[in-house]
Amino acid sequence: MKHKTGSFEQFKAMTLAVVRGGHKRSANEPKIWVEAVEGIEPTKGNIQFHSLEAGVKLLSVKNRELLRMIAKRQPKSVSALALMTGRAEQNLLRTLRKLTDAGIVRLDQGEGRAFKPVVTASKVHFEIDLLRG
Repeated sequence: MKHKTGSFEQFKAMTLAVVRGGHKRSANEPKIWVEAVEGIEPTKGNIQFHSLEAGVKLLSVKNRELLRMIAKRQPKSVSALALMTGRAEQNLLRTLRKLTDAGIVRLDQGEGRAFKPVVTASKVHFEIDLLRG
């Protein structure tokens, strides 16, 4: 599923334009909007979830706390983040890869072979068409 990066105000303006009939959505227009973290280049590509439930699970309370910790403490590596969170490094890396696939986190090359997690999105807005399957 394609995503568009923009502010909440841009998302709101586009949504209101659609509702008021001033904007006709095309079939290839993004259905997920991502509000980027200020000063950080957003991840390019598509945001994909196998289902709405998978998206909700990925953005669980525990994972949102993880995202806040990454943004606030800016760990230099996944190992450093594992120490900060008390989570097993392999489990943490699996979660980070899922967040990376979703376009919410980026794993930059750190020192040596280390990967440095960077949060690229501050908000995700879902659009759900309740009348289509």
